[in-house]
Amino acid sequence: MAWIKHVILDLVILAVLAAWTLTGAVWMWWVIAIYTPLLVVLKVAALTMGVSTAVKAKGGDQAPDWFFHVVYGLSLVLMLVAGNMYFAAAWALIWVLSAVGNARNRSSARNRTAG
Repeated sequence: MAWIKHVILDLVILAVLAAWTLTGAVWMWWVIAIYTPLLVVLKVAALTMGVSTAVKAKGGDQAPDWFFHVVYGLSLVLMLVAGNMYFAAAWALIWVLSAVGNARNRSSARNRTAG
């Protein structure tokens, strides 16, 4: 459970998404409007530059893959409930990019142990 400290921002953003879905507060919309595209860009960059593999290779207190699937899935559902299809599409893309990154990490880990 030492990985919890590494995912605090993810949990805070999930809470902001939930609160925005319920209240529609303008400042929360801005947090989401800035964070969501930034995360998309970071996920794309990590995949294209192989950063996620390098981070996973370091080991340490990495959060389990299921955690991110839960967070991104809940984020997508919240955006669908809020009726914001742009954010919903972005969170679906984030989830897909994360899954692709996880698959690459597992593949490269198998290759390292087999070689």
